[in-house]
Amino acid sequence: MRKTTAVSIAIVGMLTTGLGFAANPSSLPPEHHQNGVSFVSGGVGQQEAQAFERAEGKYPLALEMLDRVGKRDEFTAGAKVNVLDAHGKTILSTIADGPFLLARVPNGQYTVSASYEGKTIKRKVSVGPKAHRSTVLEWKTA
Repeated sequence: MRKTTAVSIAIVGMLTTGLGFAANPSSLPPEHHQNGVSFVSGGVGQQEAQAFERAEGKYPLALEMLDRVGKRDEFTAGAKVNVLDAHGKTILSTIADGPFLLARVPNGQYTVSASYEGKTIKRKVSVGPKAHRSTVLEWKTA
């Protein structure tokens, strides 16, 4: 295969992948993997936010991040999120791509720490065998 053909195929593949998400707004962005945990973050825009809300029950841990501005809540993006297990070991450390982060964590006790605009919120969460845990993290930066 010629080099230019391989490059053309790679470019078409990248464009197709990007257009695939845009053409199907009901799907989530691709999952990422870290320390045995699968996770996805995003939710920027109404259609993507709705896709995250529909998928929330399929993940043991669901985080929603909001910034309280005056009397209204605004979705955030760019929060630094850390999830530590009961022994204090970091099992997930990422920058959220939007206001939602869904993670496939094993059953257990966790500490979720999220930082946004210089402020950190910590929450203890418990994930059980038959239910997921949904947690809202709300900052007041303004």
